[in-house]
Amino acid sequence: MRNLPPEVWVQLRLPRVLLAAFTGASLALAGLLLQDFFRNPLVEPGLLGVSAGAGLGAVLVISLGVGGLWLLPLSAFAGALGTLGLILLIGRQLSGNNAELLLAGVAINSLAGALVSLLLSIGDATALRSATFWLMGSFTLAEWPLLLTGWVVLLFSIAWTWRQAQALDVWQLGESEAIHLGLDIRRFQRRILCVTSLLVALAVAQSGGIGFVGLLAPHMARKLGLTQHRLLMPASIFLGIILAVLADQLARQLIYPLELPVGVLTALIGAPAFLLLFLRRRHI
Repeated sequence: MRNLPPEVWVQLRLPRVLLAAFTGASLALAGLLLQDFFRNPLVEPGLLGVSAGAGLGAVLVISLGVGGLWLLPLSAFAGALGTLGLILLIGRQLSGNNAELLLAGVAINSLAGALVSLLLSIGDATALRSATFWLMGSFTLAEWPLLLTGWVVLLFSIAWTWRQAQALDVWQLGESEAIHLGLDIRRFQRRILCVTSLLVALAVAQSGGIGFVGLLAPHMARKLGLTQHRLLMPASIFLGIILAVLADQLARQLIYPLELPVGVLTALIGAPAFLLLFLRRRHI
């Protein structure tokens, strides 16, 4: 890396590191917000189906064989927003029942996954290979325009979450306590879902399927004894960045000169960690 020409560093290595950092930070913040929303530390961004919706939009474009720098992320973003709209529509019928809303998200996630499989089964070999590799997660497609856009959105999301830190602390006390303290919970919940969907959509659009970072980073931050969001949020984001960057380094080195998809690596690590967290909570 020391002997790389400056232009190679700027055009290839630096964007990849920044994309890994952006994806880790975005998924960690989205995971923290969703865990707050459901008051459940086992929730992660892919569970509501927003990731699957973004993936469906992107795979649709890949299957059609159309290109363009902005078309893939825009289609992924449209898929994420469409999924969010469906979730919010279902949420209105459930009268704010978060447990049922979570189950609806699981069903939407399964439906989007089935539609992705359908598109891949009828696509040609080139589209199949491209979409499959993208869905497994990778930081190789980093582009400066998309990357800068993503970081701007991430910084605005961090600023919004920082301003809502006290409201998030109050929300953890319970819905009735939050109402008594003057929190407009319906608007608050909608904004959490919108910010989460935006972050996940931009991360999935650029990196594909990177799972479990949004689950592990907030949990690791809480293990440090952090409970107030003014401390919990930056710690979760920092840990998300570390997890994603380290996963990228391992993915490039474990089977060198080949490259392991980052999403596969995070799943191999994250899935057992999720099971351990679940089993530990069952015994509490």
